[in-house]
Parts: sequence; C-alpha cells; structure tokens
Amino acid sequence: MNYQQACFYIEECQQGRGRFGLNKLEEVLHQLNDPHKKLSFVHVAGTNGKGSTAAMLSSVLTKVGYKTGLYTSPHLMRYNERMKINGQDIPDEDFIEAAETVKKVCDKMGGIPIVFEILTLMALWYFAKEQCDIVILEVGIGGRIDATNCIPSPKVAVITQLGLDHTETLGDTLEKIAAEKGGIIKPGCYAVMAEQKESAVDVVREICKQKQVPLTISSVSRMKVLSSSVEGQQIEDKEYGAIFLPLAGAHQVKNLANVLETVGVLKQQGYQISNDAVVDGIRQTKWPARMQRLCTNPDFLLDGGHNPQCVQAATEALKAFYPDKKVVFLTGMMQYKDTDRMFEEMVPLAQEFVCIHPDSQRAMDQNDMCRMLRERYGVQATACQTVNEGIRTAIKKAGDHAVICALGSLYLAGEIQSFFEQGEQCR
Repeated sequence: MNYQQACFYIEECQQGRGRFGLNKLEEVLHQLNDPHKKLSFVHVAGTNGKGSTAAMLSSVLTKVGYKTGLYTSPHLMRYNERMKINGQDIPDEDFIEAAETVKKVCDKMGGIPIVFEILTLMALWYFAKEQCDIVILEVGIGGRIDATNCIPSPKVAVITQLGLDHTETLGDTLEKIAAEKGGIIKPGCYAVMAEQKESAVDVVREICKQKQVPLTISSVSRMKVLSSSVEGQQIEDKEYGAIFLPLAGAHQVKNLANVLETVGVLKQQGYQISNDAVVDGIRQTKWPARMQRLCTNPDFLLDGGHNPQCVQAATEALKAFYPDKKVVFLTGMMQYKDTDRMFEEMVPLAQEFVCIHPDSQRAMDQNDMCRMLRERYGVQATACQTVNEGIRTAIKKAGDHAVICALGSLYLAGEIQSFFEQGEQCR
C-alpha cells in the first residue's frame, strides 16, 4: 500500500457493507496480539466536550513526560489527525503499516468493518507498537456498543456534558443517553462525570454502584473566571491557582473542571503529575475548530458545533464576545440533525446566512436550507456552490459591521481552515 491506497481502503468501508461489532473486534484484536491489553486508558464519552476534554488531558500528561496516545474523531483534513502521540499526528509510514496490518486480519475473518472500527483497530495497534504509557481514547457515538469499548477496564471513565444527539441510536431521553454513555464504566476503574441534570447523573451513579466504581462529579464551583475573550480565559482554581485556558466559551470551563478532577483521580492511582505540569499542559492545549478565530477585519470564527447543545454554547459565546454585533453565519448541516433547534439558537443573532454543502453524502442541500431559512424563519439566506465561494460571500456580506461564524458541522472545518492556511485574508 501507499498512503492513497490506505485511505482508499478506509473509505471503502463507507459503503455500508456492515459492522463488525464488539465481539468480532475483540477477535481481530486477539489476532493482532491483543494490543489493547498492553495499554492503559482514560476513556472519554459524552455528547459535547469529549474532544476538548481529551485534548486537555493529553496535553497535561504529555507535559508530565508520559508517552501519551490520543484518539479522537472526526478529523478536519486528514485521517492521521485522529491518532496522535505527544501531540503529533501518526506519520504516513506508520499509518500505512497500521492499515496493512489491520486489513490483513480483517480480510482473513471475512467482511469489512465500518470506518470507525477500522480506525479504532489501527489506533490501538499503533499505540501498542509505540509502547504508549497511557492513551486518551475518545468514544465515537454512545459508549456501550461503541468500537472503543473493546478495551479492558480503563484507569478512568470520563463522561462529559450530555444532550439529545444521535437519538435514533442512543435513545430519545437524556436518561437513555446517560445509560449508553455509562456503558464505558467497568469494574476496576474510576469514573468522573461533569455536573449536569440530576436525572442523568443518577443513571451514571447507579451504574457505578452496581459495578462498585468510585464516582466523582466535577463542578465549576472550584474555579472563578477572571477574564474571558475569544482568545481564551484566565481562571483561578482552588487547587491549581492561575490557569490560562486557550479555549473560548463558558462550556470549556465545564470541560476544564472535568479534566482537573480526572487528573486528581489519576494522581490517586499513582500517576506523578505536578501542579506546574497541569497549568502548563492546559495553557498549551491545541484543539482547532472550537470558537477559533481564523482572521480579523472582520473577525471570522470557526466552530465545529453540530447539535443543538453545541450551537447554543457557540451562540452564548458570540453574545458574550460581540454584544453589539450581528453575525453572518456560514453554515451547512447534516440531514438527520435537529436543524430547527439549531436555527432557533442562531436566528436571533443573525444578520443573514450563507449556506454551503458539507463534504458528506448525508449533508443537507444548501438550496433547501436557504429555502427553509427564508420561509420558516424570515431571514436572508444565500446558497453557494463551494466552501471557498461561501467564505468570500460571507466576508463580503459582513463588511465592517458584523462578525462571521462558521457553524453547524465539523465536516466544513477542514476546507475552511485550508482556505486561510493558503494565505487568504478577510480583507
């Protein structure tokens, strides 16, 4: 294989030929010499904040000196972004070797697993090959039957903020979703959960009781936000003192509280993590496409929010950072998402919308989206054929009086980032 062939193999799995499931994944892993049993994990599930939480934990543990694997999804530009060690993407040659190794075993067993299963197998094999000290493993969807739940009991099972997303798979109530996410909790681990609706916490608390797992509920009451801007937040924490969090928005403070409690639980298990390493690791966290400012004049913000809870967090941040400005929303969404609830959050702030088509077969047609916005919400909306055309249109419409926010799908983020990385400017 070369790199293109490795990617083609992975993309073949998007044709929907089936799903291996946990039992078959464990069989594949056994044929791969059980890489998952040679690693220690922090397993992160939740509806919102999984990626930011995982990125902060990885940055802290890397700063300490642990060889730290990080597995997240989706990627913005290349599959390699999903598998990192000490903050560095998997090199192409290792990516190819991982794909070849996994394909060989899967072919022998018959059938083709789905994309996320393939990538999970590749990541576990790679992290074991590189002898990582600890791996931060982000769940794809749910938890109980997610491909990542093939691992043995993690050091810590972390649950972030929960909301109604993927309800066709996970259930249509917060309590059902909490039960699915809580499926990553196994006997022998510790659990940390973000403070949230009590009925969801009660579900996880009962799971922990049944499995005799200690549970810690994190809370933002441990810290005070001294200042907040689109560049980040200055925070005073009761244990760690002054912390600069380079991720914007009040929702990231909740994620930070979860991270600090998880660090505390790791310390209880013997991990040597100094206060300085925690502060420095948080400060050096990089997690793009989360209220990320790509250029100024006008300000152009990129946020991967793709469900009502994420969009609400983004719009709350926009109101806080730009109280006197309207927003030109550059947006594209998946067909199966709760678009009405997302638009209800966005419309009150909107000067107008520029609609584009994310790079996915499941994406909503941009012309249909414009029609919905005009007829149902009475706002101005323009459809564009390409992401680049959409960006330039949004910049022109914003002028000097509005801010631009790309919001609605992570599938947009890679192309938008690429546009600005090529040297394009807002003005």
